[in-house]
Amino acid sequence: MNRFTAAVVLVLLPLPAAGLQASLHGYGDVRLVASPSTDAYLDGGLGKLRFGEDDGHPDMHVGDIVGELTVADGSEVLSGQADGRVNAEYGSAVDLLDAFVRYAPPSDTNWRWAVRAGAFFAPLSLENEGIGWSPFWTITPSAINTWVGAELRTLGAEGTLQWRSDNDAITLIGAVYGWNDPAGVMIAERGWTFDDRTTGLFEKTRLPDAVAEASGRKAPLYTKLFADRDGRPGWYLDLSYEIGATTGFELMRYDNEADPMRPRSWHTAFWDLGFRQQIGAVTIFAQGMSGATLLRPSLSRFIATDFNAAYVLAGWDLDDWWFAARADLFQTRTRTASLLPSPLSEDGHAFNVTANWRARSWLRLSAEYLLVDDRRVQRLLDGDKPQQTESQFQLVARAIF
Repeated sequence: MNRFTAAVVLVLLPLPAAGLQASLHGYGDVRLVASPSTDAYLDGGLGKLRFGEDDGHPDMHVGDIVGELTVADGSEVLSGQADGRVNAEYGSAVDLLDAFVRYAPPSDTNWRWAVRAGAFFAPLSLENEGIGWSPFWTITPSAINTWVGAELRTLGAEGTLQWRSDNDAITLIGAVYGWNDPAGVMIAERGWTFDDRTTGLFEKTRLPDAVAEASGRKAPLYTKLFADRDGRPGWYLDLSYEIGATTGFELMRYDNEADPMRPRSWHTAFWDLGFRQQIGAVTIFAQGMSGATLLRPSLSRFIATDFNAAYVLAGWDLDDWWFAARADLFQTRTRTASLLPSPLSEDGHAFNVTANWRARSWLRLSAEYLLVDDRRVQRLLDGDKPQQTESQFQLVARAIF
């Protein structure tokens, strides 16, 4: 995978010399965080939130510095993009989030097509459409889009075919990809989480320390999510229908086609359904996901996890101010060869309210409150109660460049 991504970056580098214009945009933020939870999952715990303060008092954090380099000609027929992140607090201090080239020829008919190749995010998010897979309405995305940013990345090629009238559009997107066979391990062994930190292409992700405890190994344990285990390509198909500028529907089928009998290879597939409605200054998003992941070390041993999640978000845009409220439901059901119920199953819900102010053209100020309540028996291995209620309040100053 490293060589694949490096090859895409090498393709991007000479594009400005070919007559294309280059631009760099991004952001960096500083956060005051109050999060009483001390079991943050980034530190190997089974909490659902990014931050956890040992003393329960608010603390300052330097957030991610994310930059997006784009190169394109005036008509954007040929373009390239690469998003990178700098943050020394966890994982790789410097990492790449995506890097791809895109070709979209002009059309004088109702039909348009485009192709892109490289490493990129599958087009299934309604929330995360900003630089570096960042959400517009909130600081922290939903459980669905947190998981997508954490475990999924398309390393391959994608084609788009669109029919567009004066008002409506129907779009079909399909992709073939590799290097994502371990995807599914985190949703099975850690469950759903809420975090705006996206996994870098080169980093290793920490498994819960409870996994090491259950298997008799020494913590911490790490896994590399963007790797190929079986040489079999995965795929997805996405169909969307836009009715004017106010209504949109999206349906995706995703399957990584991984061989579950290969070591650290999880066969993960899901359906994703999205809906968008614009009513004046109010935007409503609804998204649901249902799927399963399977690891089968032998004919007599397996771990199979069904996962489901959904959310509804309402946003109110007042130009320099915008507000959002979101409700999430999430669940996993894990089965093994044992007749006993698995401690990895979980049920939970979450609520998020966020206020944003564009104080200057280069400065965004946000306040976000996130509440998560869930039950996961696996926490007993860490000496915690299965039922947990966690909260996180953030004041974020984000400089935009």
